[in-house]
Amino acid sequence: MEEKSIAGEKKNNIYYLTLNRPQKRNAISLEMLEEFCEIVNSLAQDPEIRVIIVKGEGSVFSAGIDFTSLGQMAGTYLSDAGGGGTVIRADIHQGQQWLNRLEAIEIPIICAMHGGVYGMGMEVALACDIRLMSEDCTWGLPEAKFGLIADLGGTARLSKLLGPSRAMEILMTTNRYPAQRALEWGLINYLYPTKEELFAGAKKLATDIIQSAPLPVGAFKKIINRGQGVDLMTHLDMEASMQSIMLRSEDFKEGVAALMEKRNPVWKRK
Repeated sequence: MEEKSIAGEKKNNIYYLTLNRPQKRNAISLEMLEEFCEIVNSLAQDPEIRVIIVKGEGSVFSAGIDFTSLGQMAGTYLSDAGGGGTVIRADIHQGQQWLNRLEAIEIPIICAMHGGVYGMGMEVALACDIRLMSEDCTWGLPEAKFGLIADLGGTARLSKLLGPSRAMEILMTTNRYPAQRALEWGLINYLYPTKEELFAGAKKLATDIIQSAPLPVGAFKKIINRGQGVDLMTHLDMEASMQSIMLRSEDFKEGVAALMEKRNPVWKRK
């Protein structure tokens, strides 16, 4: 029986989502990307899932786009020279919408990267909320080597995260960078000596998040992601609107009761 290219496993309140093509260095086809993002989207229906951890099986997190998939697309798109590029743009927008689901879901996503992460693999990581690396991880966006740009949020998210100057260097040079540089530039939160410690660190961070009430955690994600680029007053209005929901929730009552009774709260996500 052939193993799935995307493997999912629920362990208590954590869902592990694994790129599972180690023999292909976890190269991502468009079909894989769609499946990956649809799985993430479906997890919103499970009230027990509090954190998603994304990782890769084998020696690297992801080598980037699957070249067989890229070749098929290139054959189709190059024949569209007289079509104005409408089909191409429609397909790109579809891929962008798939990755947008990672930001839209009100469950935090931790991306744990080891070995290497390039191209589309990096674009997946950029759409996650918290990024971690092991020291053996190198990374980059090599699309310009093939006459292309990073079009599934790589250009947009990278520039928002690191600033335009850093983003232009990374994208224009197509250099591979060490994990330490990712930490120095703020691309990742933490750096771990080994892959095993990386995965343990991701689990520890997820466990810490799970202690917090799920509604505020989801609200933080929404306010911070949607607040990028808006003016201060609009951002403050978002905080007030979300807080008006929190103050009427059952979990707020439970949090106060647990504090007064000196016990651990039992969150209901209501």
